[in-house]
Amino acid sequence: MPTAAPLQPGQPGQPPQPGQALQPGQAPQPGQQPRGYPADMPGRASSGPADQRARQLPAAPAQSDAGVAAPYVPPPVAVALADAVQAAHSEGFSFGQAVARDAPALWLEAVLARKPRMPSDLEARLLQDSSLPIDSLLHDEVRHALRRGFWDALERVRY
Repeated sequence: MPTAAPLQPGQPGQPPQPGQALQPGQAPQPGQQPRGYPADMPGRASSGPADQRARQLPAAPAQSDAGVAAPYVPPPVAVALADAVQAAHSEGFSFGQAVARDAPALWLEAVLARKPRMPSDLEARLLQDSSLPIDSLLHDEVRHALRRGFWDALERVRY
């Protein structure tokens, strides 16, 4: 029975000796730092408790040194309260017309009978679909105008 020749350092299947360069196509062993890479490279093998602590800390925000530009976010637009109220009533009215156009007559009557209590799913859609800035929607007057526009549209369809 032939015996296998002893593996020489640097042969495929044999881990490299400390200080020995990796051959092309040869992967480093777990826990071994490949030669030619700095010790602080990301993705390197852990070298002790300091690395474990660093992994537990939240990552610092990335610097834009790499030339990657952040997406442009326009500054918030300030809308006067009176203008926001007027726009909210118009949006609420348009929303109410769309709901009334698609809803059965009995459902509309049931919703109108519960006025001023608006169905929560409709109120959520009304607020989510609004094109007004969030700062405007934080005002009670603006939210009230949205609802009032909705009810005005339903009332108009009723008669």
